[in-house]
Amino acid sequence: MFLPPDMSSVRHFRTELKRTLEDNGFSAENIMQIELAADEALTNAVAANVSCHCDETIICRWRIDSAKFTLYILDYGSGLSEDGSLPDNDKELLRSNQNQCFSTFLDHIKNHQSRKPDTLPYNGSGQKHKNMGKGLKIINAMMDSVKVMFHGEGMVDEAPAGFKVMGSIIALEYDRSKHL
Repeated sequence: MFLPPDMSSVRHFRTELKRTLEDNGFSAENIMQIELAADEALTNAVAANVSCHCDETIICRWRIDSAKFTLYILDYGSGLSEDGSLPDNDKELLRSNQNQCFSTFLDHIKNHQSRKPDTLPYNGSGQKHKNMGKGLKIINAMMDSVKVMFHGEGMVDEAPAGFKVMGSIIALEYDRSKHL
């Protein structure tokens, strides 16, 4: 899919993604987890483009191989900043916290988001958007594998050393056979 850097594209993306997952036998619970992570990843891509004043198309591509779902999202933002990263000891958003149920997890996310609205385009006009921050933590909690790469100057690398970053590519994997 080719999507504009506008939050209105999330609905279209989610509709197509859900239809594909349903057609390939993913359960409602699997789909909910994948949708949440995919929404976060696409929101991050839109925010990355907007923060760099870039109106380049965001590219979303996925494939399903048996029980394994893989999603790639390419944006034209400047990449991740260490200044904005969260400490790895945020136990409330890590899958390793076995004492936390899914609804508690979602309540924690909603509480965090309500404190940090920002402005992102929706149908071409700036709208307050609460879904800012902790996106990678949410994605990591929902998916089996998350890989962030950067592109620029004709290269793709996990850790850009010596080349100008022109955007990022996030690869998300979910294997439904691990979530029975």
